[in-house]
Amino acid sequence: MRVIGLAAALFVATPVLANHPGDNLNQMIAAKEAAFEAVTPRPAPVSEWTNNAGDVVGMEELKGKIVVVSFAPSDCGAPCVHQQAKLAETLAFLNASPMREMVQFVTLGDGQVATPAGFDNWTGGRSSDGNTIGDLAAAFAIGSNRGGEAPIIHLFDRKGQQIGLFHGSEFVPLNLVFYINGLTNAHPHPEPGLFERLFGWLL
Repeated sequence: MRVIGLAAALFVATPVLANHPGDNLNQMIAAKEAAFEAVTPRPAPVSEWTNNAGDVVGMEELKGKIVVVSFAPSDCGAPCVHQQAKLAETLAFLNASPMREMVQFVTLGDGQVATPAGFDNWTGGRSSDGNTIGDLAAAFAIGSNRGGEAPIIHLFDRKGQQIGLFHGSEFVPLNLVFYINGLTNAHPHPEPGLFERLFGWLL
């Protein structure tokens, strides 16, 4: 039912998304979502991790997709548990839309990270390049101007540039959906575009 509710909300928000906010995407989301922080675009940190299948993966291999990276070390506790639950809500909606093939979620921890069943575009992993998970999280967060201990969600565009952050677990999943949708529209699509295909699915 939650997914249906998000779909209905997206339908109501049609005029906003139909304008393809482009360069105004960060400003639009910042006005709606206190947890969001825009950052100066920068390449992803040079890093690798071992996923739950035992494969070594890095951000370079994920170029071409919108990548959503979060951290869930074992000592994080409730803040990370709540954030991961919000991410599950977000991805459940995304995976019921044409955006499914364009998005990859990654959650990194200090051991094997279990991700919810049924999400083949959400993987867990642990650091494999000699850094602790704290070092890796700090490297990803270096562009943030906010302090605090809340876990951070890192958004990367299809060129592998880090461009936005969501802090903590109080964000509205629909706002993260809107942001990811805006990123998928950052480059021209063949007709019909993503937005039109999404509405075909909703109708």
